[in-house]
Amino acid sequence: MTAHTHDDALKQVSVFGIGNVLLGDDGFGPLVIEMFRCHYECGSNVEVLDLGTPGLDIAPYLYDRDLVILIDAVHTGAEPGSSCLLPEVELLYHRTHLNLTGHDPGIQGSLAHLKLAGHAPKELLVVGAEPQCCRFGEGISPSMLAAASAATAAIARLLHERRVSCKRRPASIPLKLWWLPQEPFLTATA
Repeated sequence: MTAHTHDDALKQVSVFGIGNVLLGDDGFGPLVIEMFRCHYECGSNVEVLDLGTPGLDIAPYLYDRDLVILIDAVHTGAEPGSSCLLPEVELLYHRTHLNLTGHDPGIQGSLAHLKLAGHAPKELLVVGAEPQCCRFGEGISPSMLAAASAATAAIARLLHERRVSCKRRPASIPLKLWWLPQEPFLTATA
């Protein structure tokens, strides 16, 4: 019998940023993914990716995962920059008050197909924040920049709660935010 490590607790863990970096606050997911990647390191069973703006082609990324954490701008009707943590049921069944900024049809369709085929993720969570503006060339709003630090910490907390190896880097890697002017507080927080 072999001993179990943190990496064995969940075999397939994915943390995905969703969003279009050219559409203002819709770039929240990619921003948080870059911050998380630069400030934390995870076990070899955790993939951390910016998926951009997927449609039904997101299905292979969700296929048979034990845990998927999606990060995206989420329209809930709250104040801009308000953070939220939503279970999969909110994404699939409560669309009247929830809308991932333009990406939810592909995600919802992929989840539905994977559920029918018996290959959906065992657990899916959405870490989001209410966008202020999702227009071309607007850049990330100050409220979403502040929410990005909270979302980064929330991802680490969620992984720790599920016994997934995730620790703060001794020295952060420089952020690569080619779509934004470098904000001094982004490198100091998260």
